[in-house]
Amino acid sequence: MRLERILTAVLITALFTHSGAVQTDDPAKKLGAFLGKWQSEATFAGGEKAASSLECRWSPQGAFLVCEQIVTMAGNQTRQLTIYSYNSKDSTYSYSTFSNPGSKPTTGTVDIKGNIWTYDFSYESNGKTTQIHNTNEFTDAKTEVFKIVSSDDGGAHWKPMLEGKARKVAD
Repeated sequence: MRLERILTAVLITALFTHSGAVQTDDPAKKLGAFLGKWQSEATFAGGEKAASSLECRWSPQGAFLVCEQIVTMAGNQTRQLTIYSYNSKDSTYSYSTFSNPGSKPTTGTVDIKGNIWTYDFSYESNGKTTQIHNTNEFTDAKTEVFKIVSSDDGGAHWKPMLEGKARKVAD
């Protein structure tokens, strides 16, 4: 009887400890879905292929997720650095990306609902505005599927730009 109580106490403690470690009460920890090293492959709408190597980790004091990526396309490599953060005052996620060392950063917001991250932004070129809609779906802890579509008519019609999949290769 005494051994049974001890085992029950140990199991209850283990359950509470485990659920506390997994529980994501801190919304900023949702950004941790990208922690580790990832390899991705993607195909543009025109058939061109791209591959990337991504590594994400928490900043030294744990407030930001920092991701560095090398993209290979048509034999050329480009580098990208993205920093993600959570704003507890307005409950939003944001990012800043440097597309190449020394370039001016782009910034935006990320909507995280469950396992789907959504980025919406636009850019202007030659007096024409293009809208971009990007989704990242974490289908499991080691797989992320992404799709980017664009619209140059105010969102009436969306065209595929890029689709791909990333696999986590290391923690």
